[in-house]
Amino acid sequence: MSRDQFQSIIDVLDVSACTYAERLCAAALQGLVNRASPRLYLDYGIYDDPAARRTNEVFMPDEMWFGRYREMLGAQDRRNLAYYTQEHGALGVEVSGLAELVRKYAGELDGCVVWDAAVPDTANLALMLAAQQNLLVVDELLLPLAEVCGLALREDLRGKFGERVALYRWALEHLMPGCAPGLLACIEPDWLRPEFVDYLVQNKVFTYNLSSQHKSLGSDLLLLLAFGPAWLREVLFALCLDRPLRWVALRWLARKSPEVGLNIQIQRSVQSATYPTLFGWHTRRDDELSMMLLLSATGLRLAPAHLASNFSFHAGVKPLNGAGMPPTAPPQATLDQQGIYVTFTLSDGDQLMMMSTAELGNWYSPQRGRVCFNWEVQPLLAELAPALLEKYRRSAAVTDCLIAGPSGAGYIVPPLAPDLPRYLRDTVRLCRASLPVTAADWTTWPGMPSSAVLRKW
Repeated sequence: MSRDQFQSIIDVLDVSACTYAERLCAAALQGLVNRASPRLYLDYGIYDDPAARRTNEVFMPDEMWFGRYREMLGAQDRRNLAYYTQEHGALGVEVSGLAELVRKYAGELDGCVVWDAAVPDTANLALMLAAQQNLLVVDELLLPLAEVCGLALREDLRGKFGERVALYRWALEHLMPGCAPGLLACIEPDWLRPEFVDYLVQNKVFTYNLSSQHKSLGSDLLLLLAFGPAWLREVLFALCLDRPLRWVALRWLARKSPEVGLNIQIQRSVQSATYPTLFGWHTRRDDELSMMLLLSATGLRLAPAHLASNFSFHAGVKPLNGAGMPPTAPPQATLDQQGIYVTFTLSDGDQLMMMSTAELGNWYSPQRGRVCFNWEVQPLLAELAPALLEKYRRSAAVTDCLIAGPSGAGYIVPPLAPDLPRYLRDTVRLCRASLPVTAADWTTWPGMPSSAVLRKW
């Protein structure tokens, strides 16, 4: 067990009772501090507010949350930190508050940026400016703290922006060139959930908040290509009409809605050597379906990152490279070709929040391991947070099978992808990178048809 990857002390700040502005400031600072090494860890507590229990357009009622799920979820940030303490030798010390944290790291910063609370989207601009200029992110109420700590005001966004499209058009022109290639993030400030922004600041990801929804011919064409009648889609794809129809759909959407049009422009500007990735979730002005239709058609994949905390820390922890891995017994099953089999799978593992919360706490169930069970895991963890992925591998029982979600590495609507083979190749690459494998891991089980090649996790 090596401790040389950590500083002598890991600062731990409980932000569960902090305001949104304080949590945003702490998360952005975390992203800057953790660039050098994983030194700062935030505890968001248990996500008790109803907005955090939102599933598309439905909210989980309090009686179901408190009566069934809350105890199972638990304080997952603390559980992850306990794992790093036990297995990686991390040493954590509690910080009294945000003010102590800012005072400690002020000497590593080059000033501060103030976002405009009257225009919440300026928070996303502040995050990008902080990432590119090494600045503390504050609102007007936190500005005195920055000044007391000797941080000069470098960027003041108050009163400079009003309309959302103009704001992000300015960001595209002035901030995009300084952002990391191949990555985007859609973060809705009105959700008041800054858990993932530490990773965005750490990696200089272009961060915006534009809707994907506009009911028109354009959205109807995307729906047709994705979910229309099977016979009609077969004809369209056989005649190679999917590409021109996708082009018409995007052009139509861009003409009818300036906001969606700018969203398309931003998404299509992203280039990647592997496959472009968008982190985050949809805005308050659209929904999951419209977001997925648009980003899939523009050639991106989604890494759902809503509520996924401490990823700048997870990303910096070096995996133990198999040390202490439990032995995996090879499968010895002979399947009945005429039999009927039932499998059990926990879905939605493509969400990074599911990864950082131990599959909503289910991984810690005392019943785990008693039956064969499939756990969806995001293959992108091989690059985003390999030590977090290794946590699952090291603690998995023989009966636990880690699998990729139906979409593979990321989340897309496959019929809309302009280059589906490229996406599939990258999925194969990331699945292979997720675990050390041997040739035997890619073979068929006894009794299985030769076409059914299984990936043994």
